[in-house]
Amino acid sequence: MHYYFENEKRQKFINCLLMFCGVLLIISCNTNTKHPTNKINTSINLEPQKKPFIIYTRPSKLPNQYKAFNSPKAINKIAEIENEYFNNYPTSYSKYYGTVWKNGAIKEFNTGDSLSVFDKYLQEMAIKKQTPDSLHCTMYAIEALKAGLDIKFDTLDKYHQKIWKKREYAGWSVGYILTTYFNWKAYLILHKSSSEYKACMKNFKQDKKYHVWKQPNIPIQQVFDFEEDKLPIDSLLKLHEFGWGFSEQGWHTWITRFDTLKECNWAGAPSAKYVTEETKPLFIDTKLTEFTDYNSHIVVFPPKK
Repeated sequence: MHYYFENEKRQKFINCLLMFCGVLLIISCNTNTKHPTNKINTSINLEPQKKPFIIYTRPSKLPNQYKAFNSPKAINKIAEIENEYFNNYPTSYSKYYGTVWKNGAIKEFNTGDSLSVFDKYLQEMAIKKQTPDSLHCTMYAIEALKAGLDIKFDTLDKYHQKIWKKREYAGWSVGYILTTYFNWKAYLILHKSSSEYKACMKNFKQDKKYHVWKQPNIPIQQVFDFEEDKLPIDSLLKLHEFGWGFSEQGWHTWITRFDTLKECNWAGAPSAKYVTEETKPLFIDTKLTEFTDYNSHIVVFPPKK
């Protein structure tokens, strides 16, 4: 009997000891869980960050100074086009490309490819869900003119169809309509080395017009010498936020934004991935008095209020 009670006491002691150890373990675990833990910051945006949009061409913030033409709208249309292009050109694909670039890209195939360079470009545009848009110098300038004239561009278009039927716009054809029907004023900037220098000077003395071969002549206000009159040319340009321009009988069309000549290079690619170091981008800015690609220029300005 004594032996039984001794065993019973021993068993109770062991049970109490085990219970006590269990309680200590539970307390220890609870104490550890109360220590501060590193919480996930749910305010952090885990979405891929978009590349910031860079302003390459500053939009116009000036009040409009012209009658029947809105120069800020014209400039802002160009800024919209150029900013889209230059934000995508370095590493991606712009929706804008030159018409001559397309002609070459259709025929160009990279090694092992069954699709042309242009077809692959169209695939990239489809992925981006964008519609590609081809441009050359006159189409680019027309985009600005159309925005500035707004509903009056329809009137210009009717004149153009009446005179030239279905013929495309040209720098000289639009210049003629603007000076003849919209009261815009044209100026001739002429280099002495121009092949038409003598003829232009003779025609200006005779009828104060710029003669376009087999086309209506464009009335002009004044002739400037490209070398001798740089300051007067600059002064005239700086008076006008917008000008319509073309060079040498219409071989090239462009616009001006004050003293800067803005042009579209029809060989320009939609992405730097398609070009060599020698290739120029689609859009180029040059100070007009430093523009030496041609030797005669007509620039036409809208009438001010």
